Amino acid sequence: MINLDKLSDRDLPPLKPMVIRLWQLLNAPNTRLQDIVEAMSAEPVLCARIMAISNSPMYRGLDEITSPQKALVRLGLNEVKGIVYYLTLADSVTKNAFPPSFSIRRFWTHSLSTALLSKKLIQYYPSLFPMSPEEQDGTYLAGLLHDIGYVVMATLMPGEFTVMTKIWEEGGRDPMDVEEKLFGVSHPLLSAKALKLWKFPKNVQLAVYAHHRAVAQDSPPSIMLIKLADYLATKAGYHFNPMFTADMKGLGVPLFLLENDYQPVVEEVALKVETLVNQAFA
Repeated sequence: MINLDKLSDRDLPPLKPMVIRLWQLLNAPNTRLQDIVEAMSAEPVLCARIMAISNSPMYRGLDEITSPQKALVRLGLNEVKGIVYYLTLADSVTKNAFPPSFSIRRFWTHSLSTALLSKKLIQYYPSLFPMSPEEQDGTYLAGLLHDIGYVVMATLMPGEFTVMTKIWEEGGRDPMDVEEKLFGVSHPLLSAKALKLWKFPKNVQLAVYAHHRAVAQDSPPSIMLIKLADYLATKAGYHFNPMFTADMKGLGVPLFLLENDYQPVVEEVALKVETLVNQAFA
């Protein structure tokens, strides 16, 4: 069983000092573009991936990007921030020793689609999710890391994780029940604990903790947003745990949020998901 009180950052995917420094720069209010370029230059692979993304059909301009600085100018700071979070986390998690039953590609496809949908839903439906700029920044991270508890489960208890995936295939049981019986904790609670150890903002921790809980219409917008994004990602076919079906997740989304047609947003995100996932696992 996993004891939350004894869990430490040593049990989490290892983050390089450079990655932590880069994250700090991306979130600092007065960071210069040159500061970010210099920090990224310490990781040539990361630079190459960001340049490749900036030259992809999704972003490509008239000229080919040949330097990290030009890539940052083309993509913009907000876009770079999301891409850096994803690529550095995907790189850290990929290096963990997972049981064969853990599909790392499927995990990141679901997590990334949830993060990108969160970002786009705020952009297109700001009145549904009134938040401060700081809270908006946290929603992408909440989407990207809402299932990181599964990574901790697979790393610390690979045998039990394999048993759980076999139960997923069989179906017919409550998924939260299965997690608590095998690991002594559910993945949302474990995910929130990981974010606390990584010192992410409390509003991000709360959204991750509550993403499978019943919510009222007056719940914090960040919670309603991640629940909707998680549901739409699963409905689009981007799922990790198949026992959490789209129908099941839809029941937890407040009805007023389901009155809109989000298909154009889902289709816009789908192209970006495929591009970024292919880049991380090239």
